[in-house]
Amino acid sequence: MTITERLQKYMVHRNLNANKMTVDAGLSVGLIGRAIKKGSGLNSETIEKILLTYTDLNPEWFVSGNGEMIRTNRQTINSNGSTNSVNSNINGNISGNINISHSEFSGMIELQKGCQAHQAELAGRLRASQDQLTECMKQVTLVLELLKK
Repeated sequence: MTITERLQKYMVHRNLNANKMTVDAGLSVGLIGRAIKKGSGLNSETIEKILLTYTDLNPEWFVSGNGEMIRTNRQTINSNGSTNSVNSNINGNISGNINISHSEFSGMIELQKGCQAHQAELAGRLRASQDQLTECMKQVTLVLELLKK
């Protein structure tokens, strides 16, 4: 199924027509209708505007066809960790509210914990390597002193 076919399926689900979606998402007049008629793809800016407008639309399903069409169990977060909406600009590309599912949020937490554990392990290895290097330098200095005598 192409992205325009998935878009049509979503439009049927939400009882939307191409004109309503175009206006709601702030797209160029006729853009959705032409894409559906021609069976053409959508550019990233169009996809972004649709996803920002229709927050129940699952981005993964919309873009790739994987997962469910409609998001379930949505949760919004903000930068201080509370469960409010995010209103920030990510890499200069997205602004406005970002909704993520509970499972996506849990996955992010687990990923962060894994990164922290890996970082702690690497810091420990670095300290051990520095200690070994210091000991080697002491031995080299000692050998040089012995050679000078």
